[in-house]
Amino acid sequence: MVAAVTRADAVRRYAAWVERHRWSIVIISIVVAIATGLVASHIAIRADFSYLLPQSTRSVTDLRAIEKRARVIGTAMIAVESDHPDSRRKAAVMARDRALALGPGMVASVTFDERVERQYAWTNRWLFADLKDLEAARDALQREIDDAKLRANPLFVSLDDSPPDTKAADELRGKLSDAEAKSKDPGELVSKNGHVQMMILHLGFSTGDVDKDRELVAKLYAICDQIHAELPDVTLGVAGDAPVSLAEHDAILSGMLRATLVTVGLVLIALVWYFRSALAIGALSWSLAVGTLATFAFAKLTLGYLNAATAFLSSIVIGNGINCGILVTARYLEEVRGGATPSAALVAAIDTTLEGTFTAALTAAVAYASLVITVFRGFKHFGIIGGVGILLCWISGYVVLPACLAVARTAIRPRAVRPTAWIAKLLPRRLDIVAVVALGLTLVAGVVTTRFMLGDPFETNFRNLRSRSDDIARAQKWMTAIDQNFGQGLDSGFVIAAPNREDVPALEAKLKAVDAGKADKDKLFARVVSIDDVLPADQQRKLGVLAQIRELLSGKDFEAMDDKDRTEAEKLRPPADLRAITPNEVPEAVAWPFIEEDGSRGKLILASSGKGYEVWDTRDTMRFASQVRALGLPDDVHLGGASFVFADVIEGVLSDGPRATLAAALGAIVVVLLVIGRNRFALVTIVCGLSGTLLMLGVSAIGGLKVNFLDFVALPITIGIGIEYAVNIITRARLDGIDRGREVIASTGGAVVLCSYTTTVGYGSLLLSQNLGIRSFGIAAMLGEITCLVMALYLAPALLWLVRSKRA
Repeated sequence: MVAAVTRADAVRRYAAWVERHRWSIVIISIVVAIATGLVASHIAIRADFSYLLPQSTRSVTDLRAIEKRARVIGTAMIAVESDHPDSRRKAAVMARDRALALGPGMVASVTFDERVERQYAWTNRWLFADLKDLEAARDALQREIDDAKLRANPLFVSLDDSPPDTKAADELRGKLSDAEAKSKDPGELVSKNGHVQMMILHLGFSTGDVDKDRELVAKLYAICDQIHAELPDVTLGVAGDAPVSLAEHDAILSGMLRATLVTVGLVLIALVWYFRSALAIGALSWSLAVGTLATFAFAKLTLGYLNAATAFLSSIVIGNGINCGILVTARYLEEVRGGATPSAALVAAIDTTLEGTFTAALTAAVAYASLVITVFRGFKHFGIIGGVGILLCWISGYVVLPACLAVARTAIRPRAVRPTAWIAKLLPRRLDIVAVVALGLTLVAGVVTTRFMLGDPFETNFRNLRSRSDDIARAQKWMTAIDQNFGQGLDSGFVIAAPNREDVPALEAKLKAVDAGKADKDKLFARVVSIDDVLPADQQRKLGVLAQIRELLSGKDFEAMDDKDRTEAEKLRPPADLRAITPNEVPEAVAWPFIEEDGSRGKLILASSGKGYEVWDTRDTMRFASQVRALGLPDDVHLGGASFVFADVIEGVLSDGPRATLAAALGAIVVVLLVIGRNRFALVTIVCGLSGTLLMLGVSAIGGLKVNFLDFVALPITIGIGIEYAVNIITRARLDGIDRGREVIASTGGAVVLCSYTTTVGYGSLLLSQNLGIRSFGIAAMLGEITCLVMALYLAPALLWLVRSKRA
């Protein structure tokens, strides 16, 4: 009894303090909102999947190391299409020149044709000739000279009328002639049908720089529009890393803003319908705004950015964070409607909701906090921001909201109508039957969930986690055209970075040896290329053979050949100054993929996965990454590519998801037992939460909703929600009497329904996102909202009736 009096006295004193300082609290809240709003407005969004992982993860550290080393991190492509070759080429030249005019900070260089590569090959044609061809030509030349020498002897009588075999020498001459002709052709990148021409822009910045991406893409699109206006029969498009990276970022950002605006609009409509008091709604909205802005200011100051998993938390914080304020406002208006003075109503609103909302907020925070114990940054950041957001909104709901209600107390005139009283009529008379049906459905859902989880519950197609937008479709359309006309793989692959140039030949040989003798479909790598592959092979041995050929063509026996044969043989004379080519002598247009930021060459290897691996399939991605890592490459060799990041993302979900779910469940149970006590009220609360969660999983399984790294978060959150709604019903029933289930549903139940509505709107607004993974999360979370609300409204009063004492 003493404890009850002490608590009531503390609440009265607190309410009185809020009333006395109401204007100071409101003014301070305005200052806080402005300051936190300015901070939160500068938070960045990093949509790259690498930011879902701890930055100490091997795949991420490798990627960052390569980003620092490589001179060209990203690319863009311009495709030119026309039925008229002259117009197509003219437009392509204009596009190239205008792209280069953007400056090296934007476009470092352009691969427009194969002119440099072909000239490089022709200049060094002797060293690029096959060693076997050179040896065969040398031997054939030796036979020609020997035969000419014999024929020059007047005593020589030939018993064989057939001339010497000069086929090898003739073939080498033909190949040299073909190389010369090829060197005079610039080799522009034109499709076989002549309709599409493309060029590759090597960017002077990383495509992770969104501001630079935006500037470049805007300028490239402007160039394409200008050229199309000058040459209407030509169509131009942009593809590659930069436009896709920018479009992905903008899709997430626009989806976040759209979801937030829709959430705010629909929540306001519900508040107007339910409370029918502009001032009360204003007080509640302001309280929520302060808590939300403080949440994202905290995220900016502590985490620094939003990732693909946290970018849409604004609508969730709004939809879920408002719940506490709804219950306080609803209780306040209920007391005023019953004839209480504003001061007494404020005391009652705080006193009767404090236990339930605190338990609910703490349980939700624990559910979010369960994600913090994981190493997967997509979960961890989600948990930090969501948990802090719930607590800040709860604090604002008991500091800013009471002060705002106190300021507006004389002007608030709520109507006497209860807009949700009809909810109580939906509760059947036979509560025992309600309990049996609800628990039976829970059991069935548990069986379905178990079978689903033991099967193949995870999303295997990474395309279902990317965004879809007009800009992405536009870039993908041109990328598809480039792939169809020039082959796939121009924008794919990964980099292997060795610490020293001397390590590369052995490392490349080891990688190629893995696929020796295998069919193409069974190979681990489709290609493995280093700067050694743009250098002539076996240079020293070739120089030796070429020296022998030169010696043959310089000796006195050579003069024995007739003029015609001697003229033909002269075509095989190599220059006297031939020497081995070094990596630094390879033209930059050829060597650019292997040149690092510091100018060093030859320490990078380019590779891509084999034809038997689908880069968008999670199973193939994990299989490929696992097999590459199993090669036992040295620790100082870096592997930089999306496949390794994707594999670590999947592994993070598989290892941390169950751990977070278990922590959320145990945390929720502990909070309920600590706050409510070890009694039947706590038992009913826990059963309702478990039932709502299992129903969500069962419905998701039946609907075929696959688990991914975004919607997995819905599971621990649903556990918190399942407790939140049930605990508010149960704590009110404990105050009013557990046999008054219908009255509780008519009063607090209406507020709980409104809380669920606002949270569902927050999740539902995610369906407007262009990111398919975010939509999947929205669907899963909405299912959890519905199932947990149904269990709170039906199972909670039914179980309370079943466990009531005889005296009740």
